[in-house]
Amino acid sequence: MPEFTIRECTTLEDYAACIDLQRVVWQFDNLDITPLRSFVSARRNGGFTLGAFDKTGKLSGFAHALAAFDEKLMPYYYSNMLAVEPALQNAGIGIKLKLAQREHALKRGVSLMTWTFDPLQSRNAYLNIGKLAGVVRKYFVNYYGNQSTSALHRGLDTDRLFVEWWVNSVHVIDILSGKSRSERAEAALEVPRNIEVIKKRDIEEARHWQLKLRAGFQACLGEGLYCAGFEADPGGGNGRYLFFKNQIL
Repeated sequence: MPEFTIRECTTLEDYAACIDLQRVVWQFDNLDITPLRSFVSARRNGGFTLGAFDKTGKLSGFAHALAAFDEKLMPYYYSNMLAVEPALQNAGIGIKLKLAQREHALKRGVSLMTWTFDPLQSRNAYLNIGKLAGVVRKYFVNYYGNQSTSALHRGLDTDRLFVEWWVNSVHVIDILSGKSRSERAEAALEVPRNIEVIKKRDIEEARHWQLKLRAGFQACLGEGLYCAGFEADPGGGNGRYLFFKNQIL
C-alpha cells in the first residue's frame, strides 16, 4: 500500500494539480472545472483544500471545503469536492482526507460539515454514512440539473443526498471508534453495488433504480425518519441505507 502525506494545498502548483485531477476523476470539460481562482479565493476567505501527496510529491487526491453560514448564521464548512485518482480509490485516501477535514474543523471550533453525494453511489454511501457517521435528512431531486459535462452524470438526473457531519457528536465519535448503533433500523432501502456497470449495460435499469431510491427516501424522510446507517454486503451484493427514528443530536 503506497504512503501518502495529507497537507493543506497552498500554492498555485497545488491548485493546478487539483484542476488536473478534476478532469481525470469526473471527466469534466472546462465548463464545469472549478478554476484556480476559486481555490485561491476560498483559502483567503475561510475555506481550505487538503491534498494527499505521494512520496514523489504527486497529488493523488484532494478535498476542497468552503466557509458557509446556515439560516441562523451558524458557521459551518461545506465540503464541495472530494476527488481521488481512480486507480487509488480503494487505498483509503478518501477517508484520510475526510478525517483531516474533521481535525481542521475541530481545531477551529466548527461543529458541522456538510456535503452532497449521489445516492446511487454505494461506495460513497459506505464512506459518508457507514464509516464517517454522516446523517441524511434531506434529499434533493436533480440538484445540479442535466447540463453537467461529466461522463459520470450523463443519462440520469443529478439527485443528491445532503450529508450533515457533526464532527464532535457522540454518534460520530462512537462510529469512528468502531462502535455500532444499538437500536434496530425502522426502514431500509436497497442500492445497487455498482451503478456504473448498470448504466453501461442498460440506462433504463439505472433510471429505475434512481426513481426507486428517490421515492423511498422521500417516503422515509417524509415520515420523520433520517438515514444514519449503511450496510455493504461483504458477499458482493447490494447495499442498504438504514433509517432511524430516535434523534441522535
